[in-house]
Amino acid sequence: MKLDRTARTILSITALAWAIPFAQAQSNAQAAQVGVIQPQAKSAEFDRLDADGDGLLSYQEVGHLDGYQEAFAQADRNRDARLDASEAITAHQLYERSLATRYAQDTWLTTKVKVALLREEGLDSGDVSVETFDQRVLLSGFVEDAEQKRKALLIASRIEGVKDVKDALALRK
Repeated sequence: MKLDRTARTILSITALAWAIPFAQAQSNAQAAQVGVIQPQAKSAEFDRLDADGDGLLSYQEVGHLDGYQEAFAQADRNRDARLDASEAITAHQLYERSLATRYAQDTWLTTKVKVALLREEGLDSGDVSVETFDQRVLLSGFVEDAEQKRKALLIASRIEGVKDVKDALALRK
């Protein structure tokens, strides 16, 4: 199934409209500390993470949170390698923004790959699903033959920002 030019344009514009605000969060991450309200009250989440109960969070106490180290370093204003309650709030806000940014970037890559597959002449990509996580794309579903499979994988791998393409495509019999 091929989309006509109008449908492809609408799909592209819609995806762009949803992705832009999240992608801009990436560029604003450094400015996030300026002007952020810093409540002083500890939260239940802070208490849960504060395993040793000293009222501070260490790298070890938050080490299980994937990708939290950068937010921790940015929020540690006094550079003592520990976060008090207000620094922890800042770190949590930065961490949540980075997760939203990654999600938006993955969504944008998924859209770019889908549009590129739909635009390709001679490729029936109507039954091809595209999933993206951490800039790694998974193509699954069905294609007509080995040539279409090769073409789909090649197209996905050429999209700017795609780190890797995994193949879960099956040939129709």
